[in-house]
Parts: sequence; C-alpha cells; structure tokens
Amino acid sequence: MSLLSSSLARHGRRRLRPTLAVHPPPPFFASSVDNNNDDDGNQKHHNLVHIQNQRNISLLSRHYRGAHDDCLPIHQHHNDARPEPAATAYHVPTRQYHTTAKREILPLLAVGFLGASAVYTYRTFQQMDQDWEDYYDELEEYKAVTGIDPEKQDLGDATTTASSNASAASNNSEDLSSFFTGGTLAIDMGTSRLKLSHRSSLANKSQYKNGKPPSPIVSVDREGFRSTPSLVWVPPTAEEDMLIGRLAESRVYDSKGGSIVHIGYSTEDGTMNEDAVQRAIRAVASNALDQVLGGSNSSLGQNGNPLFVLDASMSMRGSYNVRPIFTHPPNYEHLDLYQHAVNSLTSPGGIAAFVPEPVAVISGAEYYNLLPPKNTSTGSSVLIIDVGGASTNVSMVGDNNAEILHSAQLPIGGDTFIDVLVSHLAKGFFDQHGNSDDPTETPASLSSKPSLNDPTALQRLYEAATTAIHELSNKTRSEINIPYLTMDLQTRQPKHLEVGMARNVVDAEVETWIRTKLVPYLQTKVGDNLSPTALSQALPPPTNLSTLFSSAIMSALEQTSHTPHMLRAVLLVGGGARIPLVKNAIREGVG
Repeated sequence: MSLLSSSLARHGRRRLRPTLAVHPPPPFFASSVDNNNDDDGNQKHHNLVHIQNQRNISLLSRHYRGAHDDCLPIHQHHNDARPEPAATAYHVPTRQYHTTAKREILPLLAVGFLGASAVYTYRTFQQMDQDWEDYYDELEEYKAVTGIDPEKQDLGDATTTASSNASAASNNSEDLSSFFTGGTLAIDMGTSRLKLSHRSSLANKSQYKNGKPPSPIVSVDREGFRSTPSLVWVPPTAEEDMLIGRLAESRVYDSKGGSIVHIGYSTEDGTMNEDAVQRAIRAVASNALDQVLGGSNSSLGQNGNPLFVLDASMSMRGSYNVRPIFTHPPNYEHLDLYQHAVNSLTSPGGIAAFVPEPVAVISGAEYYNLLPPKNTSTGSSVLIIDVGGASTNVSMVGDNNAEILHSAQLPIGGDTFIDVLVSHLAKGFFDQHGNSDDPTETPASLSSKPSLNDPTALQRLYEAATTAIHELSNKTRSEINIPYLTMDLQTRQPKHLEVGMARNVVDAEVETWIRTKLVPYLQTKVGDNLSPTALSQALPPPTNLSTLFSSAIMSALEQTSHTPHMLRAVLLVGGGARIPLVKNAIREGVG
C-alpha cells in the first residue's frame, strides 16, 4: 500500500495536459467461478486478488475523477455514485469525440484541387482564344492599310520594305496617319539645314476647324530655333561623343582631329555614315517632339529602341507613336542608303514615307490654296524653283502632281551669299583671302568658301556674315562689328573689324562669282555630258543670276516639251528665296 500511496501522491502533484486522457492500467480479470466455492483454496485466492484489484481501481478512478472530470463518462458528471463493476471485466472510461482519418480527408482535397484547376484552365483557354481572334482582326486591318505582313516579312530588312511601300505610304498617308495618336512629323533634310513640322493626329476630331484637320506647325527646339544645321561631328576616338547640329557647326572650322558629316550626303568614297544620320535624326526629332508632346525622352535617345512606332501599345521609353515623313531631293542618288538609315529607326520597318521635295511642295501649296484651279484654258504642270542652302533645284511636276517630269540642280544657294561676303571681308582685312583670282586656277574647280590659317577668326567671320545676310534680306545696309578678330604681329596690338556692308556690294560680289566661277564650271560639265540639262542650249551663256535662272527655266521647258502657257504656276520655295536678289532674278527670268 505504501508503494501505491507514493505513486498516487506523485501523480497528484503532476499537472497533466488537459487535452490528454490518462487511463489506469488494465485490471486483472478473474475467471467466472463461483465465489462461494470454499473447497478450493486457489479459487479463494483468486477472488481475494480480484477484490483487491477492484479496490485499487476504485481509488484511481476517484482520484482522476476529482482532477479531470472530462475523463469520466458523461453519466458520471451527474451522478457521484459509481455503478458496481461487472464481475467479469472492468472497462476504463475514455474521452468521447469524433475524428476523421487521413485516408478520408486526402481524397476530398484532391478532388477539390482538380476541380479548381479544371475551371481555371478552361477560363484561361477561353481568354487565349479571344486574344488570338482580336490579334488577327487587328493584323488584317494593319495589312489592309500598310500592305505589310509582319508574319511573312523580315522587319529587319527595312530597305526592301521601304522601297516597295514608299509610294503606297505616300498615297495612303491620311489613312495610315490615323493610326498614330501622336500625329505626323515631317522632316526636311535640306542641304544645310534640317527643319521639322508637326501635325496633330487626324483621329482627334476635337482639333478640326471647319471640317479641316489641324494645320502643321513648324517645330521649335529648346533654344528657340526653327531649324538645325544638318551637320554631325564624328570624333577621332570612340571615347568621345558625337556632336550634332550647332555643336557640330562650331567644329567645322576646327575639327580637332574629327570629321564633319553632312546628313543626307555621302562621303568622298560614295558611302554614308549611317550611324551619324541615325543619331542626328533621333536627337533632332526627339527634341522637337518633346516640345510638342511633352516628356523628356530625348535623354534616352541612344537607348537602342526604335524612334517611331506604329501603335501606342508598342511605345516604350524613347519611342513615339508618331508617323515620320521624310522629304528628299529629286533624283537623289543615295536614296536607298538614306532609306535604310531612316527605317532602322522605325518599328515595324516601312511606316516612314519618303516624298520627293517637289511633290511635297505641290501638296503644301494645294493645302494652303496657293495654286490656281485647273481648267482647260491653262496648263496643269507646275514649275518649282527650290533655292536651298547649298544648291537650287529646278523641277517640273506633271498633271497628277506626283510625277516629276524634269529636275536639274544648280550649285548656288543661300550659303553662297554668306561665302562670298566672308571672302570679301577677308580680302580687305587679311593678307590671304578665300577666292583667289589666280588665273592658273581651273574654272572647273568651283569653290565659294574662303580659307584662312586662323580657324577661330574664320568662324567669327562666318557668324557675323550670316547675321548680316539675314539683315540684308530686309534692309539695304548692315553693320558688321567683330572686336579682337586677330592680332597685329608687328605692333602686338589687337585688330578689330568694323565695317558697314550695303546690299548692292554683296549682290555685285555674287554676280561676279557667277560670271567667273559658276558659269565656266557648268559649261565644263555640259561638255563632259555630266549635267546636260542644267542650262539651255538655245540661249547664250549666262552672265548674272537673272540670265542663269532664265537658262535653267528654258532648259526645263525644252526637256519636257512645254511652253510657258502650259504652266499652271511657278512656285519659288526654300530659305534662299527670301534674298531680294534671288526673287528679282527669278521674276526677270520668268518674264
């Protein structure tokens, strides 16, 4: 009993977990023999053992009933009297609760997971089918408008795409432009200046006035200029960055080991610096579009992304949903190289339109109602004289306003007046000057640009001469003042240039250059059959600018079998057309 009491005491002090049911050890079971059988001593011994075990179990049950009532059967919570145990066996009470085996739960979880997966997969396939149908609908619409099938055509081969779709893009410009939410950007790659104009999207009907789409607006860069020099300075090493526009113009007279690339013109070996052209177009176009559309994508100009994209959903940082239209000189010999460089900036290739400059002039004149209406009494052809920076193009456009019947180029433009003025200033200020009158110089070597040993002084002369020519377009006299232009080597004193320049002086210098340089140069080229259509063979050699234009216009009429009465109009365009001498010469040349 002492052992049992100490065991009970230890169990009483131990705090059991409330969720665990402690059961007493199983009792000894006596055989079912009559307890009154006193004849058998062993039987009595077994009965006594059974009774003793019953007492021990009763004590254990009372102890656990007091400490853990939840371990007792339900009927013992309401009745303290414990029922008499059966004579054959004693059943220890257990906790009553419900459990579910794992083998019953796992199948249910598997069925639920499979059902949810089946529903999700079904809905995913439904959405994929819908997206696929929408994609093909948009693809068919895109192919119908552009004529490009992206699934069958290599978009990387921009040259083939552009050459086969340039005319189609020009004819469907309005339909294709409706796909661009950013509108249209026209880029004029001039001989000396690059100009851009932007028109809002045709899909934005709110900007229409009297049923007409919004008018194009000439783009202005951050510095406030309406044009950018079409120059790129290529550094001698890869560690330096290219300079574009005005920064490159400052290196024209002192290249510092690099080279100057004129956009749109090939080098001496007949190739084109495609990287320089792409960088220039990206920088200038991004600058202009940032001013019109807002944003700062120009800082990402060299990120490798396409500059122009077809759809707004294809736009990314550094890209614009704007349709580009590039104008180029007629009969441009490097058009394929130029197209390849431009189409590398578009996605997909072929969305850029390439329009000859005379055709673009006709479209602009009709938009602003500058041409007389067509009728049977007058002709339908248009003569266009485009006076650019470095050259002048004389073109004849046919009845349908898209066919160029004739085009000839004269190597004279607005920059010629600047070159001649710098030469005139250098003659009176320096011992050496640009245009030497050395009779040993061959007439075929045409050059109006002066040369000086001091590149800084030459640059300052050009800046002052450019300002003076612009002023002389509106005034008859301009003052030129360049302090500290150079240093007197004998007296060690600075020399300043202060001179007043009259318009008549500049005009006389230009007329002299035409008579002594340009006309002999053109006659030499005619003799070599290199440019037989520049001057008329029926007129005498030109002696001034007026007779030069008369000969060029007569040559255009002769080559196209036209008479002056068959012309619908004569259009004078280009930056150099603002010069009074040019306007008066063409007026006299046309008669």
